[in-house]
Amino acid sequence: MDIFDWLTITLVCFIGAITPGPSLIVIIYITNSKKVISGLLASLGHGLGIFLYALVSIYILNMIIAYLPISIALIQILGSVFLIYISLKLIFFKPYKNSSNSKIEFSKSNFNDFFLGLTTSLINPKILIFFSSVFSQFIESDYNIETKLTMALLAGIIDAFWYMLVSYSINTKKIQNYLKLRQSKIFLILGIVLLFFSSYLILKSVEYFL
Repeated sequence: MDIFDWLTITLVCFIGAITPGPSLIVIIYITNSKKVISGLLASLGHGLGIFLYALVSIYILNMIIAYLPISIALIQILGSVFLIYISLKLIFFKPYKNSSNSKIEFSKSNFNDFFLGLTTSLINPKILIFFSSVFSQFIESDYNIETKLTMALLAGIIDAFWYMLVSYSINTKKIQNYLKLRQSKIFLILGIVLLFFSSYLILKSVEYFL
């Protein structure tokens, strides 16, 4: 892959990581109910889960290319549509009116923060769909194991870094206030970027059938 492909994967993985979802709620809960270190450990565990999902999706796509190559174009189109869905979620994102997590309950006993973060990512099947959507645009059958591991590792590192930043920022008033005031604009810009990128990928994939 060239540098443009790596930068594109990095951008899309980052946008996927910052998209609000159940994982964000869990990481915030762990940080608020325990300590910052608990949130950081949970973030590392979540990043490991993302790495595993990304690696699995890469090998699944590699098998599809090897045994049913004609289907990869269809997977790319479906993947692009899913990315458009993510972009629309970002564009029309509305901040939560109530950040209280009093309705969320976890048993604190016998829970390892790292394992809880890992479990949170592994029980979300949408993550596998997301990485299949992303990597279907770039995967080639001749990629070596180092390239595949690097792609998956990149996704895991970006995810862990983002949630570690979240864990740190919710305990830092300046960063917290800055993000709260500008999160809608940030998501709008990233959503538009992802929308244009996804539309381009659809057009590129449709060419296969023309």
